[in-house]
Amino acid sequence: MIKVNTSSFVPIYEQIKKEFKKELFRGDIKPNDPLPSIRDLATELLINPNTVARAYRELEMEGFIYTRKGKGCYVADDSTKHMIEERNSILSQSFDETIRDAKKYGLLPEEIKKLFGERLSVSQEVMEKGEDNE
Repeated sequence: MIKVNTSSFVPIYEQIKKEFKKELFRGDIKPNDPLPSIRDLATELLINPNTVARAYRELEMEGFIYTRKGKGCYVADDSTKHMIEERNSILSQSFDETIRDAKKYGLLPEEIKKLFGERLSVSQEVMEKGEDNE
């Protein structure tokens, strides 16, 4: 279920796209599943249909969905591949920034690897305890 925060500084169409991608990555929606109509989603979220249309248009341009004239929008067959590529790109950028920061503090590559390994272990422990809310 897609949720938006109308008081957020993040544009609503971007929130819709992000929520759609989360659902896709979690497996809540699968290739060729139909999406809610623009009008239905706008009504459900209490937003302007043009906002939903913009989100759907951008998702289609990015290859995540496709439109059948008169039938609606559907999850694209290769949407999972696009999601993996996007996820890897986003995480690579984040890792690159973290590595640059670590180097600014004088850490050597082995120290960075050790610190990353420690954080990964802590994260795994938190997930196993069920404390991770993301």
